[in-house]
Amino acid sequence: MNDDLRRSAAHVFVTDIGDPVLDDDDAHHLTRVLRLRAGQKVSVSDGRGAWRICEWRDGLLVSVGDVSVMNAPTDVLTVALSPVKGDRTDWAIEKLVEVGIDRIVVLAPVERSVVRWDDTKSLANIERFRRISRAAAAQCRRVFLPTVEGPVPLSDVVAGTNVAIAEPGGSPVLDGVTTIIVGPEGGFTEEEVALAGATVDLGPTVLRADTAAVVAATLMVAHSRR
Repeated sequence: MNDDLRRSAAHVFVTDIGDPVLDDDDAHHLTRVLRLRAGQKVSVSDGRGAWRICEWRDGLLVSVGDVSVMNAPTDVLTVALSPVKGDRTDWAIEKLVEVGIDRIVVLAPVERSVVRWDDTKSLANIERFRRISRAAAAQCRRVFLPTVEGPVPLSDVVAGTNVAIAEPGGSPVLDGVTTIIVGPEGGFTEEEVALAGATVDLGPTVLRADTAAVVAATLMVAHSRR
């Protein structure tokens, strides 16, 4: 990671890094939560790979560094997961972003799904997941904002390329896999697993659904960097 990014007092996403303007939530966070002091460095990004360093002055961001642009990842790494009870999906979304996943897909209910939302709740929850993703991306100094989609039917996800379902007894090798699908509590049915064809194994123990999503992400990101 670039040293200026790593050492910035805060990292935020703005619409225009040429004229960085904070939204209300970020302004509150920098002013009231972090209580930044004048002159502290803040990195800003457009979420599409461009970023620069600014200074915090009287509640405003003043550009002091040149614009840098990072190349987009060659492979878009995706984890598709079924929502689980309580706030564990929130936790999983946050950790997927921290690990380095580029695209998060929230699955529509499958046969063994416990969590089933109506349209109104689906919309509200996906928007909350996007806010969690954005905050996590800022915390770990990412310059590309991960996307969060959903709810998406399992059949649509398996129709993509380089897709595998996380399943005990699957392949221990992730060569070529850029999307891993994780099922709900209780896992997928045999018929659902057969939709993807390819399966990958996440280890010797039975994992909670939210933990399995993070393990899948960690293995895939580590493999992509070899």
